[in-house]
Amino acid sequence: MQIKHYGYAVWLTLFLAMGCGKSGDTAKNEDELKPKYGGTLVYAKNNPPATLDPALTAETESTIPCDNIFDPLVQLKLGTTGIAPALARSWDISKDGLTYTFHLRSGVNFHDGTPFNAQAVLFSFDRQRDIKHPHHRPADKFEYWKNFGMNDIINDIKATDDSTVVFTLREPNATFLYILSMLFTAIVSPTAMEKYGENFAQNPVGTGAFKFVKWDSDGTLNLEANAEYWDGKPYLDKLVFKAVDQHEERYQKLISGEFDMIESPGPERMKEIEKDPKFKTFKQPGVNIAYLAMNMNKKLFSDLRVRQAIVYGINREKLVSEVYGEFGRPAKNPIPPMILGYNDEIRPTPYDPEKAKKFLAEAGYADGLKLKLWTMPISREYMPDGQKTAALIQNDLKQIGVETEIVTYPWNDYLERIYRGEHDLAVMGWIADIPDPDNFFTLLDKKVAEIYPSNNIAFYKSDEMYRLITKGKTTSDQIERAKIYRDACAVFNKDLPWFIIAHSLVIVPMQSYVMNFQPYASYARKFNHVWLNK
Repeated sequence: MQIKHYGYAVWLTLFLAMGCGKSGDTAKNEDELKPKYGGTLVYAKNNPPATLDPALTAETESTIPCDNIFDPLVQLKLGTTGIAPALARSWDISKDGLTYTFHLRSGVNFHDGTPFNAQAVLFSFDRQRDIKHPHHRPADKFEYWKNFGMNDIINDIKATDDSTVVFTLREPNATFLYILSMLFTAIVSPTAMEKYGENFAQNPVGTGAFKFVKWDSDGTLNLEANAEYWDGKPYLDKLVFKAVDQHEERYQKLISGEFDMIESPGPERMKEIEKDPKFKTFKQPGVNIAYLAMNMNKKLFSDLRVRQAIVYGINREKLVSEVYGEFGRPAKNPIPPMILGYNDEIRPTPYDPEKAKKFLAEAGYADGLKLKLWTMPISREYMPDGQKTAALIQNDLKQIGVETEIVTYPWNDYLERIYRGEHDLAVMGWIADIPDPDNFFTLLDKKVAEIYPSNNIAFYKSDEMYRLITKGKTTSDQIERAKIYRDACAVFNKDLPWFIIAHSLVIVPMQSYVMNFQPYASYARKFNHVWLNK
C-alpha cells in the first residue's frame, strides 16, 4: 500500500517562510560556515522529565531528552511530512497493506555496547503489547500504546533473522509508518532493561546520538555525545537540560549567557529578545491546539446546551490577544491549519453572552452554575500562561452566571488527575507527535475515553465521530482522507466537547552562536546536527 503525502508542499512552504529569525544575509553566512566539533549546549525547559523510558513518556519534558537518547525504526524527515529511515534502513509494504517488513541497520550498538538487532525490536514492542512479558509491569501505564490502540492495530511481530522484522496488521492503517516514528516505539537495550528493571527509567540506554550520564536531584539532565552514532558523530560534546519553571528566570539566564537555548519566556520578553542581535529565534507554525475540555462524564456536560453556553460565553479573540499576543491565532477546528482535513468552511463560534445565558436557561440553569476550572501551573508550547487564561475564562463565565473556582496542581499530578476525569473544565492542549489528523482525533476517540488514564479528557463518546476516525485510519488515499477529516471537524463543531482556544507559534530563543537547529513536523527537537560557533 503506497501512502501519498499531499501535505508536503504546504509544510515545506511554512517551514521556509518561518524558520529561525535571521536576515537573508545572516542565513547565507551561517550556511557557509564550516561546522565545529566540541562544546556543551545548555537547554532550559519548564520542568524536569517525569521519566526517561520512551515507552512511558507522555509530555515534552521527557520526550525531548529521550528523542536524543533513543531511536525508533523510522523517523520524520527534517522539514517535511515524509518518513525517513532510522534504525530500519529500508522497508517493504505488501500490496494489501497488512505486512510491513523492516530491514535493520547492521553494526549499530546500544550505549552499553550490546548489539542492536531484531530481538531488541521484538523486546521493545513485546514489553508493551504482551501482558505476560516479564517487563510488562502493571504499574507501567504505556499510555501511548493504549491510547493509540496498538494491540488493535498489530496482529503479530516476528523476527525472520537478526536483521529483519515483520509486522502483520489486523487491517490496513494509513498512519502506521507515522506511528513507528513516535518515541513510544523507540528501541531500548534489553540487556539494560534486565539490569536496571524498574530503575531503567532513571538509567536509560538506547542507540541515540547522545548517551545518558546523570540526572541530578534538581532536575538537571546530563548527556554526552555518542561518538559511534550510526548517523554520524554529533558536533556537541555534551547536552545539558535544565529545569526552570519561571519565565523570568529562564529569560535572565539566557541574557547572562548561562543558558544557550530556552523555552519561550512569554510574548513580552520575546519581543525584547527579537530586538537583541546577541540572540536569534527559531519560529515556525505550531502543530498544536489549546483547548478547554468539558468533562462529559459529568451529567450537566452531557447536555449540549450547557456546552454551547460555555462556548458562546467565552471571548476567544480577547483571550488569544491577551495571552498569546502576536504569537498565536484563534482556533476554529480541533486540528491546526496545516494538517490534512482542516475544514476552512467552518465558522468560528462567536462570543455571544446573551445566547449563552439563553442556552443555560433552556438547560434548566437559569440561576447559574458553580464549576471547578482546572488549569496548568506552567507554560506549554500551546499555552503561554495557564493561570491568566483561566482568569480570563473565569471572568467571562461569571458574566453569564457560571461561577468557577480555579484549581491547579503540579504538572505531572495535574495530568494524572485530569486523565482520571476529576475536573469539570480543564485547560489543556496537544502538540502533534506526527503531522497527521489522526494524532489529534485520538483525543476525541470514544474508545480512548474508555481507557483510564485517558487523554480524551472530555470523555467524549460519539458513534459518528468514531466511525469517521476509524475510516480515516484505514483509508490510504489522502484526498479521501482529507474529506473524512473535514467531516470529522464538522461533527466536532456540532457536538462541542471543547472550547477551542488557539494555535501558537513554536518559539525557541537561543544565543546567536547556536547553529543548525532544524525543524521537525512534530514536537521533536534533536541536537545531533547542532553546533556552536564560538
